[in-house]
Amino acid sequence: MGKVNQRWRRVATAAIVTASALSLASCTPFERPEIATVLNVGAEGTLAIAVDPASPEQLVIGEIYNQVLAAYGRPVGLAANSSFASRSPLDILKEDNVDIVVGCTGQVLTQLDPQTAASFAQPSDEAAGAADENTTSSASEAERQDEVYAAMVATFPANVRSVDPSPAQACQDSEAAKQGLPENIVPIIKDGRLTRTESTRLNFITRVMSTKDIEEMTERVEAGETVRSAVAEWLMEYASININAPKTKDEDEKDGTQRAA
Repeated sequence: MGKVNQRWRRVATAAIVTASALSLASCTPFERPEIATVLNVGAEGTLAIAVDPASPEQLVIGEIYNQVLAAYGRPVGLAANSSFASRSPLDILKEDNVDIVVGCTGQVLTQLDPQTAASFAQPSDEAAGAADENTTSSASEAERQDEVYAAMVATFPANVRSVDPSPAQACQDSEAAKQGLPENIVPIIKDGRLTRTESTRLNFITRVMSTKDIEEMTERVEAGETVRSAVAEWLMEYASININAPKTKDEDEKDGTQRAA
């Protein structure tokens, strides 16, 4: 276990260095022991994406969002936050200097409204049945995922929003997942921090994620590969982003105009 934790810390450090390089921002002092901010998040227009540095899965998802926003020329980076187990995404957005938190629908709903979350719980055998590929169970499970997402969003204050939930499931070690709740990936965002174009991009990339792809990239990180390397091929395939040769904002807007024509 010690070796695994050490490897994850090395991976987290690599991801943080990448984020810092992309944003060209300096490190800030620790405001609390559990918060390690890697960006000068006070800089105008800079976005900070909070991730758990001990979670390869969160690092993968966070880096995907990081690269998608950076490709548009937005100063952005990952902010290591080790308090996910003790605080909800809303608390993190409110209390820490971050703009986006990586979350999963069932887990977030359980944190914010345990009573409503409990109404969606189902025994493990029923959860397994819902995963069958027959039309009836698939349709029923899709409806349940939408209902859990809607219940989660209903707990948000006016200054917090999200995009459409991903079909990809994560957070499978959470208590909510053990209770059979859907765990669709969602970015939870401070309202007003993204432009309409950035929101559209985040929505698109969230919707094209798959459970299998996220699991495979996470496994590569767990095996010692850097997060940047693990997500590079996927970003090229699904977002046409070459993280080693990012486009300028003008180039990207030109491509978007040509695609729309």
